[in-house]
Amino acid sequence: MLKRLLFLGSLCLLVSATFAHADLIYTLNLDGCTGTCGSAPFGTIQLVQTTPTLVTVTETLSANDHFAGTGAGSALDFNVNGPITINVLTSGFVAGVADSASFAGSFLDSVVCATCMGGKVTNPTGPLVFTVTSAGGVTLADFVGNSGGYFFASDIVGTNGNTGNVAVKGTDTPPPPPPAVPEPSSLVLLGTGVVGAAGVLRRRMVSHS
Repeated sequence: MLKRLLFLGSLCLLVSATFAHADLIYTLNLDGCTGTCGSAPFGTIQLVQTTPTLVTVTETLSANDHFAGTGAGSALDFNVNGPITINVLTSGFVAGVADSASFAGSFLDSVVCATCMGGKVTNPTGPLVFTVTSAGGVTLADFVGNSGGYFFASDIVGTNGNTGNVAVKGTDTPPPPPPAVPEPSSLVLLGTGVVGAAGVLRRRMVSHS
């Protein structure tokens, strides 16, 4: 029994180490706005492997940039392999459908700013956060570029008041990060619990012998 408990504790540590944290960060640095939207970068897209089957997406615009609602593109356009479900969206945003983001081309999936009015500076600034999953699960590798190589596009109001889509290509992304290392405090807490439970079990076994 004691060996089984220690084995299960080791397994929990391994799972914690594997899924403690994994992410990718893309930078929106390609400007398709009429008359430009100012100076790049215009924001970042962070993908976090929150669980083995769910990815959390966070779009953070640069200071003084806003989401737009000008008709071409959405708050975020992207491609994920297979059918997906978009949940837990930031208030004011809704899951969209396949969309076209002007110069960046067509995308399979989108999130729309439901409260954005044209290029008003009163539009939301974000960040935009939502989760992506499916019946078979979603991983970072399921986020892919479209036919033009663009991974993400976003319709924004730039610091100069101009509107349009900004985007990122796969060639502009950083390489995948190294395997995540679990937080030491989490491992210490879990390890302490396992050792404590083993001690209690051993004392019970001795008292009954």
